[in-house]
Amino acid sequence: MTGLLSAHLLAEAGAEVVVIEKLDQIGGLARSFIYDDEWVFDCGPHRFDTTNANVKAYLDRVLEEHSTFFPRKSEVYFKGSYYDWPIKPQNLVQLPPGLAGKAFVDLAVNGYKDYPEDNFQTYILRQYGPTLYKHFFEGYSLKFLQIHPKDTHSDWAKVGINRAIIDDNAQMQNLTQLLKSTLLQFNKEAPRYLYPKKGMYQAWDQVADLLKAKGGRIITGTGARVEATNGKITGVWAGDEKFTPSRVIWTAPITLACDQLGLDKPDLTYLGLLLYNVMVREEAPRDYQWCYYGARDLLINRVSTPKFFSPETSPPGTAGYCCEVTCMKGDSRWQHAERLSDWVIDDLARVGMIRDRRNVVDVRVERLPNSYPVYRVDYPGELDKARKGLSQFSNLHLAGRTGLFWYNNMDHSMENAMQLVKRLLREAGRADVAEESLAAGTAA
Repeated sequence: MTGLLSAHLLAEAGAEVVVIEKLDQIGGLARSFIYDDEWVFDCGPHRFDTTNANVKAYLDRVLEEHSTFFPRKSEVYFKGSYYDWPIKPQNLVQLPPGLAGKAFVDLAVNGYKDYPEDNFQTYILRQYGPTLYKHFFEGYSLKFLQIHPKDTHSDWAKVGINRAIIDDNAQMQNLTQLLKSTLLQFNKEAPRYLYPKKGMYQAWDQVADLLKAKGGRIITGTGARVEATNGKITGVWAGDEKFTPSRVIWTAPITLACDQLGLDKPDLTYLGLLLYNVMVREEAPRDYQWCYYGARDLLINRVSTPKFFSPETSPPGTAGYCCEVTCMKGDSRWQHAERLSDWVIDDLARVGMIRDRRNVVDVRVERLPNSYPVYRVDYPGELDKARKGLSQFSNLHLAGRTGLFWYNNMDHSMENAMQLVKRLLREAGRADVAEESLAAGTAA
């Protein structure tokens, strides 16, 4: 969707644009899946943060009346109990007394310990102490990334925690901040987010219609292939059709760009994601939009409930659950994902989200390659090598989560598109449009 948004803004500024989408459907990692014309599932939980002025201004004119607001309700399942996330004061009494006591001892003595910040493990030990590291962070990280925290860069902890919290005022970078932020949750109103009424796909369909109205073109069902001469991209292929571009915005994996342009392929990997979209003929027993499940004996990592983003995403009296399971493309889970459907249903029943297995209507499995960049300890050097190699192509611009190898939120990708378009317009001598119109997420 970073590429789609960039194309729309550039088309409104008068540029001739072509979007090449590998899939048959637009939206990328923010697309939706529609089953039987009544069930809608996104690729995990997606919503728009309207505290971002640029994003809000853009969405106000794109979605208009086709959106709804909802207060955030997210949870974490820990040792058999559900906790609000970010954690609230009343949740503290739910913690096992021994665990809570040890965690607060860590708070008192951790400042006297030396934890060099060189990987995920030592970062969490220094920030949260050994108790929370052992009982929460270590297991979830191993389960999610499938590599040991010692082999994971500390950046994964920094951005991962912030991505999960999505609240700049709820800082949880150490136990002191955790306690302070928790106490500040008393009587705090939940942040409200914006969501398209019919599902996330509705936003991208609207953008696509606006793009086409400005003469833009969208080609789906084929990947892009680039070729270069003398430090410039001179051709972009979409199947058998070739384009001669002035600029190329690349939002596919950065590793693929290196490969197509004959550069040494960096040692960078992307995590795959399996989505088990479960349809159940019963009401959801908990009203969270999404919940994290860190227990190693549960297959599911995170579950989102579309109807609590918008009731129009599932039939009345039913519930849909988007259950996320990480893997690597091509591994055993990826190849035999359907065989794990019963395990996912068992997990949902075990954590209390399904009362009666006989009420399960259907389970659809979706495979998402390149979902998360994997931040191994050596990733900064590998990423720098890739960026330096690609920087020799003067008209190539990397963008989006996969293009930048950037663990981010959807709103960050939208801002990335807006800033990139602003820069390109300045370079093209359209500073008037770049400053006056794009500054608020709109275009002339």
